[in-house]
Amino acid sequence: MAAESRSKRVRKVKVGDTHILTHGRSHESLRDVYHLVLTLSWPQFFGGLLLAFMFANLVFGTAYWLLPGSVTNAREGQFLDYFFFSIETLATVGYGVMSPSSLYGHVVASFEILTGMVGFALTTGLVFARFSKPTARILFSNRAVIRDFEGERVLMLRIANERHNRIVEATATLSLVRAEVSPQGESFFRIHDLKLVRQRTPVFALTWTLIHPIDEHSPLYGTDSAQLKESRARIVVSVTGHDENMAASVYAGTDYEAEDLVFDGRFVDILRTTPDGERLVDLTRFHDIEPTAEEPAPSS
Repeated sequence: MAAESRSKRVRKVKVGDTHILTHGRSHESLRDVYHLVLTLSWPQFFGGLLLAFMFANLVFGTAYWLLPGSVTNAREGQFLDYFFFSIETLATVGYGVMSPSSLYGHVVASFEILTGMVGFALTTGLVFARFSKPTARILFSNRAVIRDFEGERVLMLRIANERHNRIVEATATLSLVRAEVSPQGESFFRIHDLKLVRQRTPVFALTWTLIHPIDEHSPLYGTDSAQLKESRARIVVSVTGHDENMAASVYAGTDYEAEDLVFDGRFVDILRTTPDGERLVDLTRFHDIEPTAEEPAPSS
C-alpha cells in the first residue's frame, strides 16, 4: 500500500509550454521510452546517452574486473584497465593491446558486443527520428490585445514565420479555456472555440494577425481583466500547415494567461516599405504594444 502511494505521489508534468501538478498518476514513463526520448531536449538527450554509455561500461568493466586474468595485459587490481577495455569492446574498436583471455572473458565480451550492436542501432534510429521530426519555427507575440477595431471589440495576437519560407494552407485555431460552475454547482474547465475573422491562409510566409470579434456570440463578450483572472482563463492558439520545403505537415502552438492580455493596446506596425520599394519586416518590434489611437489596420 505504501509503495502504491509513493508511485502515485504528486508530480510535475509539462503539457505543451505549461507545467501542472498531478496526483494519483502512476509513474509510467519507462513504459513509453520512445515517446519520452522524443520529448527530451537535445542537451537532455545527449546527457542521457552519455549516462547510459558510462553505466553500460561500468557494468561490463566490473564483470571483467571480478575475475582477474579474464583480460590479457590488464593490470591486476586496476579497474580502469577493465573499464577502458569495456569501452573498446562495446564500440567494437579493439586496439589489440588487451583481449579476452579466458572462457569467462569471451562470454562477457560476447554479451557486450551484442549490447553494443543493439545499442548503436537504437541510438541511430532515435537520432534520426528526432532530426526527421518536422517542426515549424513560428514566433508568437508574447502578449495578446483586446481593443476596439473597425467599430467592434476584438481580440488580437500576431504570429510570424521565422523561416520565411512558405507554409501553404496554414490554418489557425483559437480557444478559450476557463473555469465555470454548472447550474448544479459543479466546477469544471470548459473549452470555447473562438471564431476568427480569417481562420486559414493559402500562404503563410511573413506575418499574420489573428483577430477574434468579441460580439454577443463570443464567450469573451462583456468580460474584463478581473473576470478573466478569476476564472483562470487561458487563450490557446495552434497553427498547422504544410511546409513546402520539408514536404510535411508542421504544427506550432502556445497559450496566453489572463495576465498576458492587454486591454486597449495595439501592436506596433512591423511591415513597411523601404525607399527602394522593398518590403521590410522589423521583428525587433514584433512584441511591442502601444496605447490605442485612431490608426490604420495592422499588417497581416
